[in-house]
Amino acid sequence: MKNKFILTLLISVLLYPSIGHTCSMYKITKNGKTFVGNNEDFLSPNNQFWFENAGDKKFGVMYMGRINNFAQGAINEAGLVFDGFANSELPITNTEGKTKVSIVKAIRNIMQTMANVEEVKEYLETIDLSFLSSSMLVFVDQSGTYLIVEGELLIIGDDEEKSFSNFYYSQIKSVEEVDIPRFQKGLQFLKTTEGKASLDYCSRVMNHMKTESSEVTATQFSTIYDLTSLKIRVYLYTDFSEYVEIDLKKELKKGHHKTMMIDLFKKNKESIAYKHYTQYNDTKNPVLFLQEKMNPEQYSEEELKNKGLNWGINVIGYEWLKDKKDPETAIKIFNYGISLMPNDFDLYDSLGEAYFDKKDWNTSIKNYAKSLSLNPNNDNAIKKIMECKSQRDQLNKNR
Repeated sequence: MKNKFILTLLISVLLYPSIGHTCSMYKITKNGKTFVGNNEDFLSPNNQFWFENAGDKKFGVMYMGRINNFAQGAINEAGLVFDGFANSELPITNTEGKTKVSIVKAIRNIMQTMANVEEVKEYLETIDLSFLSSSMLVFVDQSGTYLIVEGELLIIGDDEEKSFSNFYYSQIKSVEEVDIPRFQKGLQFLKTTEGKASLDYCSRVMNHMKTESSEVTATQFSTIYDLTSLKIRVYLYTDFSEYVEIDLKKELKKGHHKTMMIDLFKKNKESIAYKHYTQYNDTKNPVLFLQEKMNPEQYSEEELKNKGLNWGINVIGYEWLKDKKDPETAIKIFNYGISLMPNDFDLYDSLGEAYFDKKDWNTSIKNYAKSLSLNPNNDNAIKKIMECKSQRDQLNKNR
């Protein structure tokens, strides 16, 4: 999409709580062992693990995220893990003299070269953290010490148990005031059970913190880490009745490789995970799952925008357009969005880009022009119209 797309992903949970990107995390340390659980809630089931062995770096790493290769979390051979959380705006002011680096490069450097959160904190204190103005990072190392990165505020703690979600600890007095139902459900479970440093207990916690499959942005996958043995349990799409286990050391011996999460599980047609995956990736009706879970036709355009459907349509459409290289299906998705929200300039802009990638210059111009009429300040549309005309003229010249 446009350069704003990654930023849109990061702040979506704040602007669009009905259809945003959320996640939960929990750590427990007892008897010298640390376990961490994580839930990733999102629209797309197209998620993967990718493995990078150490090479000339200190540590091999397993990353996890969607097919655009943007890591949502990771674990390295030293037992250091991280996860990211979309959050409210937190201004970054302490940038003078700091090193400018992308979040992707910063995370990669951390995971490939650092073993504990003290090292991470020391490194991040030298970095311009402007890329975290609407998000938070949490690191946990093998000792159980954690680092919360709230923009430029770096907080180290060593509580035996700690839970995280889409809020800043620095902005609350107690976790009881956090207005996130799934998080509160998880806290209630923790209050009524005895914490155990085990894969089983950590899995139970994350099961109580999941977003149900009935929601548009359900828990797409859950990962439970044993930071000592470097074993990772993987659960798919809110289903905690079945899991696969990954041995990080064994996987890294295979060298650099990627694995789609769905491929780790048997393709059981009765599985809710497999059903969702199949429905989401249906080229004939790629928005059917949205229609079934949300019934968008019952809402006004303003209500749909408040729920974040325009954001959701862009996420789905751009995955087809850029990651799957399928402009035809992306066009279907963007057109569906426009049928519901005909005054959304950004959806016309996205449709223009889909036709641009299809090399249908005239239709691309038409949609960019419509976007520009709805928002005369859309500089991207002006730029793209000029590019389309140039490409069209070159095509006509070569005929």
